[in-house]
Amino acid sequence: MVNTNITPPRVPLTDPRTGLIAREWYLFLLSLFNQSGQSAGATDGMQLTPSAVTFDPATVLGQAELTGGDTNALAAALAQLATDVNALALAPTHTPQVPNPVYGAFYSVANQPDGSSTTAFPIVYDTTQFSSGVRIEDRAAVFTASIGPASTTMTVTAIASGPIYPGMVLTGAGVTAGTYIVSQTTGTGGSAGDYVVSVSQTVASTTITGACKSKIVADKTGVYNVQFSVQFVNTDTQIHDTDIWMRKNGADVADSNSQFSVPNKHGGVDGHLIAALNLFIDLAANDYIELMWRTANTAATIQYIAAQTAPVRPAAPSVIVTVSLASVPSIQGV
Repeated sequence: MVNTNITPPRVPLTDPRTGLIAREWYLFLLSLFNQSGQSAGATDGMQLTPSAVTFDPATVLGQAELTGGDTNALAAALAQLATDVNALALAPTHTPQVPNPVYGAFYSVANQPDGSSTTAFPIVYDTTQFSSGVRIEDRAAVFTASIGPASTTMTVTAIASGPIYPGMVLTGAGVTAGTYIVSQTTGTGGSAGDYVVSVSQTVASTTITGACKSKIVADKTGVYNVQFSVQFVNTDTQIHDTDIWMRKNGADVADSNSQFSVPNKHGGVDGHLIAALNLFIDLAANDYIELMWRTANTAATIQYIAAQTAPVRPAAPSVIVTVSLASVPSIQGV
């Protein structure tokens, strides 16, 4: 380690651009730290962690050999540094030059639920590709309900936790695998009432769980860049419109909708369209967003395309979403 000598009062303790300790102060204090003997056992280039550091401001101050106002300034700086040593970690892995990355990448290898042109459905994900400070979570509801007899009508009589959400996949005694909620026909806001489900069946009154992995949760406060691509398919001979927009903490985000016209089926081949764009959204820690979609005709849906041959080519996920922190995190988030 090369010793760094500066006159402390000439350089602000913190960098006004980042709010973190200035690089010059960091090098100066680390040099004093090494001279004081507290770095014994560490080698040049080794990154020290808080658990490896025994930091004594008085010892370091004595090594500085300063007088008057310089001593007072350094003493105050060292006291603050001792308080913040866990956050700064003396040689942090993530510095202002190399911030802690915050990102997530998620996709789905399943067709997305549809069935109603008058209902908004959440886009859901079943695979996490990358996750650092951004994650996906389920919406979940537990309720008492019956289905049928021999119909797609589900009658909910009591809700233990919820609310019930369109697109939720249902599980419970006697419920046909893959059944999901299409729409609510009586009652409002996911409360008790009648619902349409995707599969006709008969289920006696029982406890049913509904879940859909649609929530993208941010661990840190900041402005996020959300990018998506959605694989639409249209099996009809007419062009049909679809919409995609964003919700934040369950509420629609103003001016976030985009409308896409999915080509019609032609020559016996279904029409396809990739809907892709990016949006910026301001989130606090533990806020969540959802991408919602709606189709003007149930012939236009979100499709997963399996791997193909001649030539060999990979599968096309029905949805791909990437989320990254666009703003610099605070010192607490470094």
